[in-house]
Amino acid sequence: MTRIESPSSINTYHQCPRKYYYRYIAQLPTKKNIHQVRGNIVHSVLEEFFDINVEAIQKESYELQFKTIILDLLKQKWLEKKKDIFDLGLRSEEIGYYFTESQNMLLQWLDDFMDKLDEDNLVESFNELKPIREEEFVSEKHQVRGFIDAIHEGEEINLVDYKTSSRFEINNEIRLQLGIYALLYSEKNGKKPDKVTVNFLKFGEKEIEVTDELIEEAKEKCKNIQQVTRSKKADDYPMKEGPLCKWRTGQCDFYEHCFEKKDLKEKGT
Repeated sequence: MTRIESPSSINTYHQCPRKYYYRYIAQLPTKKNIHQVRGNIVHSVLEEFFDINVEAIQKESYELQFKTIILDLLKQKWLEKKKDIFDLGLRSEEIGYYFTESQNMLLQWLDDFMDKLDEDNLVESFNELKPIREEEFVSEKHQVRGFIDAIHEGEEINLVDYKTSSRFEINNEIRLQLGIYALLYSEKNGKKPDKVTVNFLKFGEKEIEVTDELIEEAKEKCKNIQQVTRSKKADDYPMKEGPLCKWRTGQCDFYEHCFEKKDLKEKGT
């Protein structure tokens, strides 16, 4: 049966075919980490922020009210994930660091958002800036799916992805992700978006123009992943040793299988 891939799974294959095998063929369990948990929390806050009743916001103090709302949402979402965070085994100082960093990211995003608001027409401009959020797209033709964080359909169509990473660059992995999003949107709507943007919440936004070349690259990657992942044999997925195998504070979820020859027990066996 053909798998529906995602930008994440395709990028995993490019990082290391053996890691792809363990994750998506053998379906071995993976461990949560603070970056994933925190990322999910921040994404949830940004999604739900636009559900507020903006008509109840007082014009004279809207900046303070918006900040209170977004920080309260963060506290709420953080508490909801308290067990997941606790299970990571981090020191309280580390947890405090990531919470404070998340606050700063969200306040930075909020400052940028409020700069775009028209104070004299607060409700109208808020609603105009409100994006379509967490939209899932699936392409049976290209066997790929993805969730787009925010879609702005105004004078220009702009697809936005939020990232909590510490790097401020659109690398090849992110370019592929954006290309797949542009492909998915184009296929569903019959027209390509004008641009795709990454909001690096620690730093700001970077955008690239959506071109036919960007979409064709995405199509080629989707086609290729289906061709190279037909096998169910681990030996057909070579291990690519590198910095992502083991680093100062951790290691790949499958390190023991690759380097310590841990027995492979596939899901359901």
